[in-house]
Amino acid sequence: MVDELSRLRMSRLFSRLRRFSRLSCIVALAAVAVASTAAAADAVVGKSSGAALRSRVVDLVNKARSQGRRCGREHFAAAPALEASPRLNDAAADHARDMARKKFFEHRGSDGSEPRDRVRRAGYRSRLTGENIAYGPVSAEEVVAGWLASPGHCENIMEPRFRDIGVGVATGRKRGQIYWVQEFAAPR
Repeated sequence: MVDELSRLRMSRLFSRLRRFSRLSCIVALAAVAVASTAAAADAVVGKSSGAALRSRVVDLVNKARSQGRRCGREHFAAAPALEASPRLNDAAADHARDMARKKFFEHRGSDGSEPRDRVRRAGYRSRLTGENIAYGPVSAEEVVAGWLASPGHCENIMEPRFRDIGVGVATGRKRGQIYWVQEFAAPR
C-alpha cells in the first residue's frame, strides 16, 4: 500500500514537472523572441561599426543627463549635453584595447597609467577627468544601463562639470570578452 501510494505521488509529481517544463520552454521561447526583437534596434558590438556604437553611447548618456536623477544617495540635476571628442575617443579606445590584449580589467593601464595620463597622452588638455569601464555588455544600451545603475559610474555620467566624452570598445579573443571605456573631461 505504501509503495502504491508512493508511486501514485511520484506519477503526479512527474506529470506536474512535465507540464511545468513545457510551460517553462514556452515562456523561455517567448522571452527570447521579445529580446531579439528589442535587441534589433540596439547598437550591438560586432553588428554595428565602432563609430555607430560610440555615437549611440553618447546619445544615451546625453539623454540620461537631460533629466535629473539619483545616483546612489546623491541627486543630480539635469546637466548639459556632452560633446564627443576624437582625442577622448582615442584615449578610451587605447585603454579598451590594452585591457583586451593583456586580459585585465581595471582603471590602471598595463603601463601603470591612470585615466588622466591617457587623456593627456591623447593630446587633450584637461582640468578634470573621469572614467567608466565595463566588461561584457553586448550593446550600447546594456552598457549605459549598467553604468546608470551603479552609483559611481552614474555620478561620472551626471557630473555637470564634464564637457566632453570619449568612448572606446574592444573585444578579446573569446566570445563575450567585450571591454568598454568612457572618458569624461573638462578642458583647461
